[in-house]
Amino acid sequence: MAKKVYIWALFWALLFLSGEAFALAAKGSTNKVSASLYTNYETLSAGKDIEVLVRFDMFDGWHTYWLNPGDAGLETQIKWRLPKGFEETNIEYSAPQKFLFEEMVQYGFSNVAYLKTKIVVPQKIKNGVLQKFSATLSWLACKDVCVPESVRLDFELPSSSEPKISSDWAQESSTAQKTFPLKPQWSALYEIKGNKLLLNIDAQEFDFSDKVTQILFIPYQKDKISNLAEQKIGFDGIGKLSAEILLDDNEIENMSGVLLLTGENSTRTYELNFAKGQNLQIYEQINYDEFGLLMIMLMAFAGGLILNLMPCIFPILTIKVIALAQGSYNRYKARIESLLYFLGVVFSFFLIATILIWLRSQGEQIGWGFQLQSPVFVGVMIIIFSIIFLMLLDIVSLKNPFANKVGRISFKRQKINAFMTGFFAVLIASPCTGPFMGIAIGYTLSKPIYVYYPVFLALSVGYALPFVLAGLFPKFVHKFLPKPGKWMDILKKIFSIPVLLTVVWLFWVLFNQVNERKGVLPSEILWQKYDAAKVEQLVANGEKVFVDFTAKWCITCLANEKIALQSEEFEALVKKHKIQTFKADWTNKSADIAQALASYGRNSIPLYVYYKGDDDNFVVLPQLLTPQILKKYID
Repeated sequence: MAKKVYIWALFWALLFLSGEAFALAAKGSTNKVSASLYTNYETLSAGKDIEVLVRFDMFDGWHTYWLNPGDAGLETQIKWRLPKGFEETNIEYSAPQKFLFEEMVQYGFSNVAYLKTKIVVPQKIKNGVLQKFSATLSWLACKDVCVPESVRLDFELPSSSEPKISSDWAQESSTAQKTFPLKPQWSALYEIKGNKLLLNIDAQEFDFSDKVTQILFIPYQKDKISNLAEQKIGFDGIGKLSAEILLDDNEIENMSGVLLLTGENSTRTYELNFAKGQNLQIYEQINYDEFGLLMIMLMAFAGGLILNLMPCIFPILTIKVIALAQGSYNRYKARIESLLYFLGVVFSFFLIATILIWLRSQGEQIGWGFQLQSPVFVGVMIIIFSIIFLMLLDIVSLKNPFANKVGRISFKRQKINAFMTGFFAVLIASPCTGPFMGIAIGYTLSKPIYVYYPVFLALSVGYALPFVLAGLFPKFVHKFLPKPGKWMDILKKIFSIPVLLTVVWLFWVLFNQVNERKGVLPSEILWQKYDAAKVEQLVANGEKVFVDFTAKWCITCLANEKIALQSEEFEALVKKHKIQTFKADWTNKSADIAQALASYGRNSIPLYVYYKGDDDNFVVLPQLLTPQILKKYID
């Protein structure tokens, strides 16, 4: 007995000193990477081929390498020991990512990746025999340093007359399938001209300019292209793509690889095999960043303008504009006040944006409007809006920017109030996103600071502009207003109604946050609680799925629910097309929902996603819904 213990102790000591990790099971792990093995069948049957998935999970920022590792690294490999008569074939890898480390480009995997193998089963095998399989996986794990590792996975499958499907296969296979490159039937040609590789891709059914922010070609063959050099991608505006890529080795017998299309909502990867061509076309080069940033800033500006129409802010700013136009103080003071309001808006937007980017850098899964996920913040807003409501009814009178008697307060206090009006106006309106704004904010998710802040600057300028123009040109506004009189008091009382409704709404938000109520819309539609795994499984099975990302504090979301999602037309569409409906409620903080939003290129709500039932294709619906819009996209 003592001898046996000694032998095992020696074995594990040698294993530890070797610097490599092995696992005699269907799951093995090091402190950097784990590997889990899944098969589509739990039993073997003659002539029924086995599909094997190996899932790699990388920990703490470590990454491994693709088939072509780039400028440095070693490809991830699998070596099989199979029973006699069994053969391996069709090894597939997940689509790679591009890493840049000290002027070296690497292609590999972080977080999760898959390797897929098909094992051909002989036409004749004995029933009741236990067949043993062994897969040795090897990789290079890199972070600040690189460490070679390997894991051996052993498993056994009994043979039987009928194969038994594995219970874990469906979900894991569905997740894995989304990581593998698609295989379209596109015409693809290549040509070598001097030290350049020219590519032509003809895919008339695909619009490469449609929300694509980056295109990259990675060959399967390593050491062929200059990985660090810029790839000049051209587009003819119809569906044809060209590429000019600098070569390190122009001796190429054949060319194949993957095309990565990074878009606003996701990254799609296509596997292409190229035939030799001559006199290939070179189309006008796509300039992603300049064109994209300009358009995104215009969208952010438009989204900021629309924010002024939010029911909780429109009445207050309207009263303030009228008071500014009809105030007794001089034009100089009015202009100073409007500019200070502008500075207050910009400062508030930049403060929220900075907090947002800092929290996300700390690993927090949050998005735009995150402050309304705090019951304390909602409580403060209830108090502020209640005071505003009482002031509009002249029940209380405070010297603040919302009061009509601006002439009685000092210019110094007036300037402070103007700045704070702009500051709080942003906090009040920030929970929701309107048309254009969601795409603009989503664009900033993975962008550097010099792109991130200009987008928020455009948003703040759009939001502040109407009030600033009224302050700079009060006489122009005054032309459209009747003389001051009783109508002002009547207008204030009319505008107090939406402010009161805002208070009621905030109370409702607070109640739901504290009690965490989980309800469904008052309709015949069965809204299911959002479950990413369940959605993936349904989509993999060809089901049609509609996902509503919403929150109790999002006014736009609530309006869309009332107008469109609770309509008889939508109920009829759901029944007609047998759509599975899911509600992702972000009233309280949820990392899962934040991650789901990020997967669609967004960090704000509302967001409406419809899977059409053909593969995993989906469309993102507009942020303002009507029954007609739903019918257009679904029917």
